[in-house]
Amino acid sequence: MKDKKQMIGTLLLGLLSLSAGAKENSQADSIRYGKTKEPLYLQLYGGINKSANEHLPWSEFSKYPWAYGCFLAVGKEFSPVWGVRMALAYNVDKSRNVQECDNPDTWKWQNVELFADATFDITDALRSHEEKCGRFNLKGFLGIGGLYTFGFPQGKALSYDAPYSRDSKMLFGFRGGLTATYRLNKNLALGAELSQTMAMDAFNGVVDHKAPLDGRTNLSVGVTYYLNKRGKRQQAALAPIQYDHRLKVIPALPIQLPSQEAVKVRRIVGRAFLDFPINETAIYPEYRLNPGELRRIKASVDSARFDESVRITRISLHGYASPESPYANNTRLAKGRTEALMSYLQKQYGFATSIFKINYTPEDWDNLRNFIANDDRRLIKADAWYSDAHIKETPKMPAVVYSYKQQLLDVIDRQMDLDAKEELLKRVGDGKPYQWLLQHVYPGLRHTDYVIEYIVKPYPIAEARELVYMHPEALSAEELYRVAISYDEGSDEYYDALMIAANQNPTDTIANLNAACACIKRHRLIDARQYALKAGDGENAKYVRGIIDAMEGKAIWRMDGDRVILQ
Repeated sequence: MKDKKQMIGTLLLGLLSLSAGAKENSQADSIRYGKTKEPLYLQLYGGINKSANEHLPWSEFSKYPWAYGCFLAVGKEFSPVWGVRMALAYNVDKSRNVQECDNPDTWKWQNVELFADATFDITDALRSHEEKCGRFNLKGFLGIGGLYTFGFPQGKALSYDAPYSRDSKMLFGFRGGLTATYRLNKNLALGAELSQTMAMDAFNGVVDHKAPLDGRTNLSVGVTYYLNKRGKRQQAALAPIQYDHRLKVIPALPIQLPSQEAVKVRRIVGRAFLDFPINETAIYPEYRLNPGELRRIKASVDSARFDESVRITRISLHGYASPESPYANNTRLAKGRTEALMSYLQKQYGFATSIFKINYTPEDWDNLRNFIANDDRRLIKADAWYSDAHIKETPKMPAVVYSYKQQLLDVIDRQMDLDAKEELLKRVGDGKPYQWLLQHVYPGLRHTDYVIEYIVKPYPIAEARELVYMHPEALSAEELYRVAISYDEGSDEYYDALMIAANQNPTDTIANLNAACACIKRHRLIDARQYALKAGDGENAKYVRGIIDAMEGKAIWRMDGDRVILQ
């Protein structure tokens, strides 16, 4: 009992710490990530579960019967990362004594649960402040609560040495898990949740003091409904003004209409590392890591086809081979493998040959040189550290390569026959640097770079509003500006659209100027300066940078109506 109380106390303190941390860091998270926080939301989920008992070996878990349950939850996010949730659940549970395999007893009971969860948005924590809100979110949660159990069978004996408690009872429990949601629109999302609940002994009607906790695993699916419009941004509070000479009021700011795009051409750039059998050019979709690579390529194409009106105008493919065989053979491989990828995409999507632009480089000496000169592992695939989801970095350049770095570069930089250059490279350091490069770096030199170009139609305001958060890349800076002014000045949607316009158009000086003005009005001076530095050297840009200096106490100024005169 003493150990149980200590465990409960520790859990309560942990949850209180999480809640406190969420409250204290909500502003910091908002500033760091620049993400929109959600309003109140409701969740309705249902699914299946399995309950453990005192004598459950994990090897026998499959023998336990499935049961079912559902829950209704209401939640609130304090920041783009932290939030809380209250969940009311009803479950029918089943268990059995697998130890008595000849005649295992199965019994059923019911319970009503109320849990308070602290939630942590994993995906928003990983996104930078310049990224848009994505459709997919993954949250972790940890909660405490109470469970009321009832409905145990009254006339049935269980084949347990431990006593069987048929009485209804209130129990303490805690739980944790993961929730994945996919946003359909600004108000509705589909989701799936996997959770593990641990309850005090007697949850399943069997008391065994050697095993003080009972467990249940839930797998649920359902919907989440957001009660307000998407895009309520957490505002950063203005820090107390420490010096009288700091600008305390927000003057008139030059928010302007960006230039219009005559044709909205968009590009998706990617790199694919397809695996081929030695000296072959045909693509085998299930070969080694190809399933993951092909999924990434198809995801790139599909992201350009989010709207029926989108027209893909060109797909450029540039294939590369590694320089460890005769140049003539590498030419055949680079060309053939690039054409194989084109044929694969044609078969998958029915693209005409005319939209493809094919190029190839028989041997990727440039990337090999970049790796040796700069220890640049970002562009290199290494089979031993590679997964289908991410291009992992190779290990840091070992001494066997680093000590011969200059000799390797001298060989690569020589103007000579490439096959002879390869043979000379093999002899540096008795071949040890070459063997390491061959194993860890050369696989990444066999790649295909692709560029997908497509044209997006102009969107009226009503449609553009729906695309701001889901597909902002489809909107021009001018369209995002018109979306912004369609809302009340000062609203969260107004500022969101201006910020997204700059993030999607990082070289557009007017879009960056507007974003700087938006940040100034929200007292986000660090972000404001970053945008203002990309706003060009016009008078308005200089004026905005001066406003930031004045607000930070770095400039002498005086007011003239609603404008600031900088001195």
